[in-house]
Amino acid sequence: MSDKPHLNPHIAAAPVYTAGTSVEEVAARYGLTDVIKMASNENALGPSPKAVEAIASALTALNFYPRVTDDKLRERLAAHVGAGMTPDNFVTSNGGSEMLAMIAMGFLEEGEEAIFCPPTFLLYEIQVRRRGGQPVKVDLTPEYRYDVDAILDAVTPSTRLIYICSPNNPTGTIITQEEADRLMAGVPDHVVVVFDEAYIEFVDHDDHVDSLKYVRDGRHVIVVRTFSKIYGLAGLRVGYAIAPPELAQYLWRCRQPFHLSTLAMTGAMAALEDREHVARTRAIVIEGRKWLHHQLAEMGLDPVPSQSNFIVFRPGYSPQQVYERLLQRGVVVRPAGPFYMPEHVRVTVGTPEQNERFIAALREVLAEMEELGESGQKAEEGTLTL
Repeated sequence: MSDKPHLNPHIAAAPVYTAGTSVEEVAARYGLTDVIKMASNENALGPSPKAVEAIASALTALNFYPRVTDDKLRERLAAHVGAGMTPDNFVTSNGGSEMLAMIAMGFLEEGEEAIFCPPTFLLYEIQVRRRGGQPVKVDLTPEYRYDVDAILDAVTPSTRLIYICSPNNPTGTIITQEEADRLMAGVPDHVVVVFDEAYIEFVDHDDHVDSLKYVRDGRHVIVVRTFSKIYGLAGLRVGYAIAPPELAQYLWRCRQPFHLSTLAMTGAMAALEDREHVARTRAIVIEGRKWLHHQLAEMGLDPVPSQSNFIVFRPGYSPQQVYERLLQRGVVVRPAGPFYMPEHVRVTVGTPEQNERFIAALREVLAEMEELGESGQKAEEGTLTL
């Protein structure tokens, strides 16, 4: 048969999300035994020990389906988050990425618009395009701030979603309370504002938006959070949204049955109780990003001041070549091109030892590239093979 299956053109045309390079891939490619990954904003301290212990104790129950209702996890989340939230304000998902897919599925129809603000997380555009929606880009300011007036000017009767990532990935910058209040004051009722707060626990800026006040006020707001970052559970895939009960109940309808495994729910509930691991992670990240920012600034690499567990900087040479040369030294970072920053590299804050190793390797790479020149070639030797 010559006929081909019909492909959904929106899915076929959507960008493809590419994850950061794995430690195993780098070790195999270069024959290395000591590789550090500072590319995907994972927790350098590993998973919550209490979560690991709880998961181990749940292994004997894997022959049973998990609970569909996830009542216990939502109860724990409500108690943990506080701020007047109840279990009815929470919807869980298979990672924050599935929640973003659920939001696009629930609120976007073909041809409708969604606003997002590059440079930012690529998944917003991917999910919008998969639904046949129209992505509307309102760039951040040159200082990587949200341009509230420009966002409001971009709203039309066809706008359904506005994505605000704070701290923003990849810049690490935030939206302040004043900026968010101005945004919410001007947003019409037919628009849902999505605050993606995957990195909220790393913020130490006093003026970060309190997005939950909009939830308490019954505004059309969905706050997305995750267990992947500060809790160190990226491999379990547990995310959640906080929204007014009416919106939360509607999002429930977008979930797959048994969307969270028994191990995922068990580990997440235990991680919420591991305050020591959270505090230690937060302290290491805040101290580490200060040190990394100072080092990168001293090297003249224009790091963006970050409120997250990563820093983006401009190496002055091809980010791809810098990335490849760091790989050869067993250090994995992330070129920021997929995040709409083609001249930048993003590095995750690691342990003090990892941070020092990264800076030492980066100094070597930049010195090597300066010797080779902008083209990445030595005149007497020809093109360097990577």
